[in-house]
Amino acid sequence: MQCLKKAILLTCGVLLLLTSYPQGVLIDCALNNYTEKYKVVDKKYKSENDYLIIDVIIPVIENNEGNPNIEKLNNKIIKWTEDWINDVKKISDEYFKGLVPPPIGPYQLYSRYKVTNSQNITSFYIDYYQFTGGAHGITTRLSYSVDNKTGKELQLSDLFKSGYDYKKVINFEIANAIQMDKDKYFTGKDGFKGISENQGFYLSSGNVVIYFQVYEIAPYVTGIPEFYISVEKFDQKGLKYELKPYTIRSALL
Repeated sequence: MQCLKKAILLTCGVLLLLTSYPQGVLIDCALNNYTEKYKVVDKKYKSENDYLIIDVIIPVIENNEGNPNIEKLNNKIIKWTEDWINDVKKISDEYFKGLVPPPIGPYQLYSRYKVTNSQNITSFYIDYYQFTGGAHGITTRLSYSVDNKTGKELQLSDLFKSGYDYKKVINFEIANAIQMDKDKYFTGKDGFKGISENQGFYLSSGNVVIYFQVYEIAPYVTGIPEFYISVEKFDQKGLKYELKPYTIRSALL
C-alpha cells in the first residue's frame, strides 16, 4: 500500500510538471544540459573619447588542448574585429582632428555575440554595429560553426554529404518565405537569386538559419533577413552530422 501511494504521488508530480511549465522552458532546460565541447568566453574592447565610443564584446573559444584549428579560428575572429576597430579609429582621427567641438556626435562601434548551438557543432554569430555619421548606423553579421570533434570551422556545404543538392532545398524554402511576405524584400535584379558558395548561416534549435546582410536582398528597414529551415526539410541521408530538431519529447528524455 505504501509503495502504491508513492507511485501515485510520483505520477501526479510528473503530470503537474508537464502542465505547469511551458514548452520553451522545457526545451531550454534540455539545451542547457547538453555537454559543451568548447567553452566560448568574452573578449572585450572598450574605450571612449569625444569622437569615438567603442563597446565591443566578441567570442573566443577556450583552447586548453592547443587545437590548431581553434587557434586559427580565434585569430580569424580577433583579426577581423581589430582591423574593423582600427579602420574606424583612423577615420575618426582624421575627421575630428582639430575640430572642437566635433561637428556631429561621436562615432560608435558596438558588438555582441550569441551562441546558438553546442550539440555536435558549436555555432554562434557576432553582430558588429557601426555608426560613422549619416541617417543611421549599419550592422554586419558574421557567423561561425565548429565541428566539436576536430575544432574545424565548417562552411554550409560541410553539413551535407557530397552530391546532395542542399542548395535546391534551401533556395526553395527561402523563395517560398519571401513570396509570403514579399513587400519586405527587393524584387527583380536586386532580389533573392539563390544562396552563395560562402553563404552566411548558423544552427539554432534544430534549424539551419540562413541570413543575409543589410541591403543584400532587402531594404534597410527589413534589417538582417533570416530564414529558419528545419533539418527535417532535408533528406536525413544527405546530412553529414546528426542535426535533430528539439522537441518536447526529446527534451523530456
